[in-house]
Amino acid sequence: MNKKKISLAVGILSMNLLLMSGTVVGAAIAAISKSFPQEPISKVQMLSSIPQLGQLAATLVFTWLTYKLTRKNIGVVSVAIVAISGLLPVFYNSSLNIILACMVALGFGLGLISNVGPVLLQEHFDGEERATVMGWAVGFNNLGMMGFTAIGGMLGSANWKNLFWVYGAAIIILLVVLVLVPKDRKLSETEVSNQKNISFGKTVKSLNGYVYVMLIVTFVTSLCLMIFLANQSLLLATKGNGTAYTAMVTALGNVGGICTAFGLKYIRKLTKTDTMAWGFVAFALSYICIVFFNNPVLHIAGNMFSGMGIVMVNATIPYELSILANHQQFPVAIAMNTLIASVAGFLAPMLLAATKISAGANSYIAGIVISGITAAVLLITRLGSRIEKKSEQETNKQLKEFQEA
Repeated sequence: MNKKKISLAVGILSMNLLLMSGTVVGAAIAAISKSFPQEPISKVQMLSSIPQLGQLAATLVFTWLTYKLTRKNIGVVSVAIVAISGLLPVFYNSSLNIILACMVALGFGLGLISNVGPVLLQEHFDGEERATVMGWAVGFNNLGMMGFTAIGGMLGSANWKNLFWVYGAAIIILLVVLVLVPKDRKLSETEVSNQKNISFGKTVKSLNGYVYVMLIVTFVTSLCLMIFLANQSLLLATKGNGTAYTAMVTALGNVGGICTAFGLKYIRKLTKTDTMAWGFVAFALSYICIVFFNNPVLHIAGNMFSGMGIVMVNATIPYELSILANHQQFPVAIAMNTLIASVAGFLAPMLLAATKISAGANSYIAGIVISGITAAVLLITRLGSRIEKKSEQETNKQLKEFQEA
């Protein structure tokens, strides 16, 4: 990959530094709940999950926005929304409802980024380069999470309200996108008309059945992640640890995710087509290290396992979707994937409450069960191997049809 391509990749992936920033507030949930004693803890926990509602809305309007704006401009607008909504709670923090509203807007910006990023990568990169930068994308996610969590934790250690100053970094990222991502054109009226007919009709119907299986995996992944993030602060608080400690172990733990992202091609040589299954094994280990031990080394290890699980699953899903979907289908598949992830993340606390699973330790035990069952199902069904074989069969079929024509 030449310098120009690397520069372009950095420009696009810089937006990914923000994707996990919605979880920063999770480290301060225990402290925030003390500032709003009249509010139920489940409502305070929503600060971690409610950005998913904004992501859901962003996914629903993303296709419409592509008719109105260039994809670069969608990226610019999304980063600007993150900057504004992230910084507002610094000045308006007397009401939990106001902060929740800001988190919804933040999620909207993040949702646009999660949709437009893969599309930009698909447009500008092909083959091995695409596979490489998609792996880098999750690495950038974890780099961002590590940086935002560490800096946010330090800013909010004395007063949780100062934590939101961390979103000032979005202004720098906005400048990076403006400079490094090239201009692209807006779709013409004819292209818009054709795109609408294809996107909302034939494309959805023509999607490979395994795409929907991958969406189920995405739902479970998002559920596992939100269980971990929304309950860690509360669980560690019962062990006598505060906001700064939670932020510290989370930030250091992200090293595991970063190393996994940039070394994923070597990991895949060991896990082969079962990378997602072993990702869920890592999720199970992450819960175990936090809930059953009160040791900073194991708490960091737990966050490392969580980061590894996120990378091994979330880097594999877009790659598998790019195998299952052609160039025309891929943006639709990615939008559906983002939609499912948003719904799962938003519903996670509600699903746990509905099943009478209390916050903290019991939620983590539920996470162990969910992760373990999912890993077992993926290993037994050999889903990854089936997808690759299915892709090879379709490729051979298309090649045969082309030769006969």
